[in-house]
Amino acid sequence: MKALRISNLLCLRKRKVEDDRTAINYKTVGLIGLCSGAGTTQLGIMLANYFSNGLHLKTAVVSTGTDDAFDRIKEEVQVGKARNYTGSRRGFSYKGIDFFGGVREGFVHAITEYYDVVIVEVNLADLKEKLADGLRDVMSCECRILVGSMVPWKYGECVKRLSRIRRLYSVKNMPVVSVSWQEKMAKNMEREYEIRAFRAPMEENPFEMKGSAIQMLKQVVT
Repeated sequence: MKALRISNLLCLRKRKVEDDRTAINYKTVGLIGLCSGAGTTQLGIMLANYFSNGLHLKTAVVSTGTDDAFDRIKEEVQVGKARNYTGSRRGFSYKGIDFFGGVREGFVHAITEYYDVVIVEVNLADLKEKLADGLRDVMSCECRILVGSMVPWKYGECVKRLSRIRRLYSVKNMPVVSVSWQEKMAKNMEREYEIRAFRAPMEENPFEMKGSAIQMLKQVVT
């Protein structure tokens, strides 16, 4: 009887993972950092951890710029080499996730055949006048997520960039995720831009997430 209960539990867990996988009906996820320090890389790693270690999907994270966080991961922890897709020499693998930084335009689409999910991140604070060019890869993703800050000294910067994006692309119903949550600011952003705001729990280690973080991620990407 005990063996039967364990077997049933394992079947339920397997079915749950399969149901979550079914909900992921896209291969590319674009993260758009509206300001510096918004937590774009943090969210990217959390999503990659969810896809890779939670749903067992082959996952890559790609930064279109030079991501200092990627360099620090390589320095602080033991990492392995990622396969040298399309000539990129900046890839490495950690915790079952492949990371690529400073890639050229078009790299994302060249590697999608090798992965179940590719997460693309861009920080708009680094682009300035090159906004349209910098958005090209990330806005071509099947799922697009804004990452912003609700604190007063960054909120204005975020909405200015949202306005610039809206002149180029539709942002209606796009999710915006914020770690520095302010209810009033979030509601204002939702109302003005017709987007959906989500509060991201602060995770000290994005490779080790609590249940509340996983639930938030599932809401954003399904």
